[in-house]
Amino acid sequence: MPLSNSLFKKAFFLGLITLTSTSIFAQSRVDSLTKALKANEKDIKALLELCWEYRYHHPDSARIFGYQALKIAREKKENTFEVEALHNLAVTYEAQGDYKKSLAYNLDALKLRKQLNDEIKTANTLNNIGVAYDELGNFSLSLKYYNEAYRTYKKKKHIEGIAMVSSNLGILFKAHEDYKNVIKYYQEANSIYKKLNKARETAFTEANLGSVYYYTKQYDSCIYYSLKAQKAFKELNILQFLPLTYTNAGIGYAAKGDDQKALELLNTAVGLNQKYNNRKELAFTYIHLAKLMLKIKKLTEASENAKKAITIAEEIGASKQVMDAKETLALISQEQGKFKEAYALHLASTKIKDSLFQKDKTALISDYQVRYQTEKKEQQIRSLHQQNTIQQLEIKQRNLGLGIALGILLLGGGFAYLIINRRKLKAKADLQAEIIKQQDIASKAVLDAEERERRRIAGDLHDGVGQMLSAALMNLNGLFDKLKLQTDINLQAEQALALVNESYDEMRSISHQMMPNALIKSGLASAVKEFIGKLDQDKLKVTLETVGLNERLDEQTETVIYRVIQETVNNVVKHAEASKLDIQIIKDEEGISVTIEDNGKGFDKNKVDIKAGIGLSNIYSRVEFLKGTVDIDSTEGKGTLVAIHLP
Repeated sequence: MPLSNSLFKKAFFLGLITLTSTSIFAQSRVDSLTKALKANEKDIKALLELCWEYRYHHPDSARIFGYQALKIAREKKENTFEVEALHNLAVTYEAQGDYKKSLAYNLDALKLRKQLNDEIKTANTLNNIGVAYDELGNFSLSLKYYNEAYRTYKKKKHIEGIAMVSSNLGILFKAHEDYKNVIKYYQEANSIYKKLNKARETAFTEANLGSVYYYTKQYDSCIYYSLKAQKAFKELNILQFLPLTYTNAGIGYAAKGDDQKALELLNTAVGLNQKYNNRKELAFTYIHLAKLMLKIKKLTEASENAKKAITIAEEIGASKQVMDAKETLALISQEQGKFKEAYALHLASTKIKDSLFQKDKTALISDYQVRYQTEKKEQQIRSLHQQNTIQQLEIKQRNLGLGIALGILLLGGGFAYLIINRRKLKAKADLQAEIIKQQDIASKAVLDAEERERRRIAGDLHDGVGQMLSAALMNLNGLFDKLKLQTDINLQAEQALALVNESYDEMRSISHQMMPNALIKSGLASAVKEFIGKLDQDKLKVTLETVGLNERLDEQTETVIYRVIQETVNNVVKHAEASKLDIQIIKDEEGISVTIEDNGKGFDKNKVDIKAGIGLSNIYSRVEFLKGTVDIDSTEGKGTLVAIHLP
């Protein structure tokens, strides 16, 4: 059963009028608009903005302003304002889970958008229609409108629009358990929003990632990203989206067996959904609360929660939630010994499931029917032409034998050419593959040799030079205790002893940098912690976050990642003039991602050859050896982000 994401779709519901406020509910802005409306009750701009400001918190009041704006716009025949009124009204209905009315207003808006020839706003409306069809359970039409919006954003190079549709496509594919596409689209959206420094949208995509990790059974990641998004929503004062983060985290804890924590989070989600009138999400939370009650054998409470979910889902026409709630209630009734009731509920759930499948199937059949009729008409036309062709064939029949012989000869020559050419191409491809293989072997050998040499030198320094320096220190200290030297000689001796001490410390530092013991004994996470622990935290505050590193990576991968982090951090210390540095290492099914972000002075990428430096050149060559990618993003005065992905 997919986790609900309709609230997150609301967050990406674009297409607002150019004069719309960017705050969620700025009271001072509302007061100003109300005052303007009192001065002129037909101020269409004020009506539209009030409709938008009230859309989530007071959707009924928002619609009053929207209807007034729509009426005035139609009276004055001002299409620009009419389409914005239709759009805003669609959002108010979507906010309350009335997706049929939301769809109707969006379809009317789409007609006007196309007339006004505004491609970006048309794409926004196409995306909104995709949302509505998704919520109504029509996968085929939802995908059609999402893809049309996605193509337009790509064509216009509208980066934020691409990210928005990617998020919604991820949500759509998740409902059909196509998690490969889900992760692809979520990661694309998250990457774009991070680069654009969009904290709000980044939080939404992190919440979505938390959701999908539930289905890949990575429950720690599900909880981690859900709680991370929850924290961000609180900081950004985006309170209406909090309930779903509580629900998703609660489901994660339930899957891990922490029923008490799960119950606490789900009950909090119920209260918040009721507060913000998130009816579909409330139904969804009741379903999972019912499942949890069934698990801990509180059957009465389980039954009550499932029935509440059915009532709410039926009121708003959320077929998927009705299906899931009835199936859950069937399991509860079975546990209570009400087998007849359980059987009836199971049949009802199955009927809804078949109905949802039939919607997509009907759309496909309709498409095939159109193709069939077209092909049938073409066949009739070909039949008429055949009558004339038969007569012409009788005349040409005498030359048919010669034509066949010639055709066979040409065909044989063509096949011979294709076979010879194919062999040449195959030989060339085999040669190229062997060259690449040998290059990889050579690169690996060089990297291995370099690391072995580092270890050898580090060992020689530690075990050879280190032991001799240590012995010298002991002897010198012993001599000082036995000899009574003159004052000036004593001073020189102390200086010599200090130099030997300093040399010993320097030798140990070089030895550990060349091959840290923590990397060999404890793994990547411990080695990085030890490395950043030696930095001056008063000058540079460093935070390290690791996810999924429960098991050790192979030695070569750990060494490459450590060297890359070591080189990047050294560059920050030397050049960035930063006060804060964030390091994140995440391992998931797609691979390993490393991000290193500072708040330093940054640089203009157009003026700097990033690969010119020896250190950065080493980073690129090491990562490319492991078939990975390096992306460096920096702006003057806004810091630098280094993102590395190893598949």
